[in-house]
Amino acid sequence: MTNQKPKYPVPPGTHHFTPSELDFDKMGGLAPFVLQHAYTHEVLMVGFLNQQAWETSCKTGILTLYRRTLNRVWVMGEDDGQFVAICRAKVDCDNDTILFETTADFPICGHGFKSCFYTELPVPVDH
Repeated sequence: MTNQKPKYPVPPGTHHFTPSELDFDKMGGLAPFVLQHAYTHEVLMVGFLNQQAWETSCKTGILTLYRRTLNRVWVMGEDDGQFVAICRAKVDCDNDTILFETTADFPICGHGFKSCFYTELPVPVDH
């Protein structure tokens, strides 16, 4: 591992959040989140939180999510050591979706891409 400076510095300020009350009832105990790059605003991924993942993410400032395929809480980076620091968190007006911002400068997608949204669909051409 190299000691390179990150391309995007983490914005100054606290990176621990006071968890607000989220409505986990609408989706059977889960709430969706969007992970976005703080500087480029690129959407990197969408995932889900349960109450435990939400509280852990807020307490540690590291993205912790609920992996539906594993049926458990999972810290993003626990497998490869590339932990995703959260530099900002916002809750939507219905208190059921979270926007996390990060300055992570490494592939977020499990397939090695910067973003999980790498497949562009063709737009039909009207004739």
